[in-house]
Amino acid sequence: MSDKILAASIPFIIGSGASLLSSILTIASPVEKYSCDEMNLFPKNFDEQPAITPNIPYNEKELYAFQQDNIFLLGNASMQYVLQIDEDTGKLFLLHWGDPVSTINPLPYDWKVSGGDEYSSIYSDFPIYGDGDDREPALKLSSLSTGISSFDFKYQDYQVYNGKIGELNSGMPSTYTENDDEAKTLLLKLHDEDTDLELRLYYTIFRDFNAIARHAEIVNNGKEAFSIDRISSCSCDLPPSPHEEGYKYLQMRGAWAREAQEVWNKIDYGKYVVGDSEGSQVHRAQPFVAVTDGIVGEETGIVRGFSLIYSGAFQSVLQTNQMGLLRINMGMHPDVFTWKLEPGETFNSPESVAVYSSNGLGQMSRDFHRLYRTRLARGEWRDRLRPILLNTWEPFQFTFTHDSLVDLAKSAQGTGVELFVLDDGWFGARDSSNAGLGDWYPNTKKLPKGLKGLADDINALGLDFGLWVEPESVNPDSDLYRAHPEWAVEVPGKPGIQMRNQLLLDMANEEVQNHLINVFTDLFASANIVYVKWDHNRFVSNPFSRSLPPDRQGEFCHRYILGLYNIVRTLTNSFPQILFESCAGGGGRFDPGMLAYMPQSWASDNTDVEERIKIQWGFSYVYPLSMLGAHVSTVPNHQVERVTDWGSRAAVAHFGTFGYELNMLEFSEEDKKQALLDSNVHISIRHLVHHGDWYRLRNPYKSNWPGWMCVSSEGSDEAIVMTYQRLRHTRETIPSFLLKGLDMGKMYAVMEMPDAQKKFTYGGDELMKRGLVTTFSHDFEAHLFYVCEIGKFAEMNL
Repeated sequence: MSDKILAASIPFIIGSGASLLSSILTIASPVEKYSCDEMNLFPKNFDEQPAITPNIPYNEKELYAFQQDNIFLLGNASMQYVLQIDEDTGKLFLLHWGDPVSTINPLPYDWKVSGGDEYSSIYSDFPIYGDGDDREPALKLSSLSTGISSFDFKYQDYQVYNGKIGELNSGMPSTYTENDDEAKTLLLKLHDEDTDLELRLYYTIFRDFNAIARHAEIVNNGKEAFSIDRISSCSCDLPPSPHEEGYKYLQMRGAWAREAQEVWNKIDYGKYVVGDSEGSQVHRAQPFVAVTDGIVGEETGIVRGFSLIYSGAFQSVLQTNQMGLLRINMGMHPDVFTWKLEPGETFNSPESVAVYSSNGLGQMSRDFHRLYRTRLARGEWRDRLRPILLNTWEPFQFTFTHDSLVDLAKSAQGTGVELFVLDDGWFGARDSSNAGLGDWYPNTKKLPKGLKGLADDINALGLDFGLWVEPESVNPDSDLYRAHPEWAVEVPGKPGIQMRNQLLLDMANEEVQNHLINVFTDLFASANIVYVKWDHNRFVSNPFSRSLPPDRQGEFCHRYILGLYNIVRTLTNSFPQILFESCAGGGGRFDPGMLAYMPQSWASDNTDVEERIKIQWGFSYVYPLSMLGAHVSTVPNHQVERVTDWGSRAAVAHFGTFGYELNMLEFSEEDKKQALLDSNVHISIRHLVHHGDWYRLRNPYKSNWPGWMCVSSEGSDEAIVMTYQRLRHTRETIPSFLLKGLDMGKMYAVMEMPDAQKKFTYGGDELMKRGLVTTFSHDFEAHLFYVCEIGKFAEMNL
């Protein structure tokens, strides 16, 4: 449109009659420039509402946390979190959480609300029960002397710290920093004047991750006791989605042998609850939800992910109210939690981590991975590459001898196995799951030379030695139970509820904690043990502790987890050379809380290729591959009885802590050569699995040809890629796999592993824009490809 026509169109749009005639006459007139004030479109005097302009110091744009008037700003180069204190009420509101912006105006609200709905339009950041807000609260307290449950917490003070607190005061695990310039922590203090209760809210913003770590703390400075009936780790209110697609949320449901199944739901009016109240072992749900805003893919769209660093009962609530506001609330499950807070006492919630991504689900996952891999996991094994192991369960289960174990270890020589792990059945009267659990001394009929003698013989073969334990449970048919029946979790006067023929030990009881610490300190020092698989095969079903008074029985489930953390923290600190792996009937306790002490976890007892792809895909939304236990096991698979080829099983298992669950005594020479080939491949690529960046290519819930890959985190000079076909169809062209994370300007060599018979050359731009072409010949078939920048290929010695 020409300037003359544009000038004519303005009065045509806003005027009529004479204005229209005037507009026609101006077509031939010269164009005049107007400012907004000269256009006469606005009143001369109007009520100007200035926006908030964050005054971020120039040298702190990569990381900041500061107060500006009545707002608090936290941020880094890619994310911003803005809080506001209402000057009239002292309440805390959330103004913005997303990409950094230069101005901040008020969030949308209905200015005509009345009849009590005033509080329903509030964007609260930590809502408290009884203050007028009828939505899901983050905190609910009650006075044990008056029964009052309404409190008026008002902003009192704040502090900003460089760096971050390590573990919480209660001993619960949390993220950490190694240098103070990695993060900033904002502490907001709110106070209830009538009771002298103080609420402390901690926010840590990281420089290198789009993540905020949060937890809450209650301090009773008053003279009476209170009951904490509910305390969340984080809560936030979001405005109605500006996108037509609205909000959706992702959760991971599951069951034994079917963990971490991806489930999507649209968020409409009402309340959605994700969680589980089992207490200590949860297959059915993950302490994680992700909320998407609008159309979201792996590399595009807005995602907010929430993860709870806790191993007990949890709950995430997503609630859209009558005003259209969305509240996300995450913390311990209130159905199995209360806590008596005496005068002078302090209580901490677990820590939560919230990640923001404007670049889709993939970026959310990579931020979780980097943070959890480097600033949640800790100890000697945090950065060390994982050994290839052979586990004895599938070959022997409970039936073995010293000599048969040594023979199995000998059969593993020449296969690339580095670690020999003795599973269940080595202790007490443990010939089945019916007896012996709790008696942690070697069964001398099976092991006449004891654990030390066995470990020495295994070491002499060039293998390290590892051990399976299940410390938290006890068989009624055991010496421990006969000596201390009061240590078991049972309701007095009622028969104990057994699962897998066992009862839980009362981890809330300090005597039990001290006993287990002493027993396993002696055990782990008794032989050259470099790996421990810590299993847990049942959940809390009848919570009760003989060590707690009646008015504190509601604390049992949380005290159980605190006791567990005390034990594993003590043992992992005492034995830093041991690689601890968490397990709970498979992936029943695959959570950030255990990752803080045990840097890897068994993902599932189901190692079938088709099932494992979905399980590992689901866990990948939050957890780094360095945490994920994945092995090649026997066929027919023990869970689904499916037969799949060795190459496919190995290709999937390479994307985790690789190992074998096979009877190598039955191996042919060809089998040994195949195992050695795959072991050598994993040794050559495991640095990518442990330290690389993860990309999901195609979803197994949506495609017949899913895939994923890992790329070197620095330089994009190498990658490993897994492609998969679920079912073969006739006359169907297989779509190429569009790779991610590479450098479009580099040239790459591509080889199919493990034998690498052919090498292809691709430009990075072709791999990412046209894709990697592959073929399949049968059902449930996986392929592994190695991608390396030309010029660096020879360095890999593949």
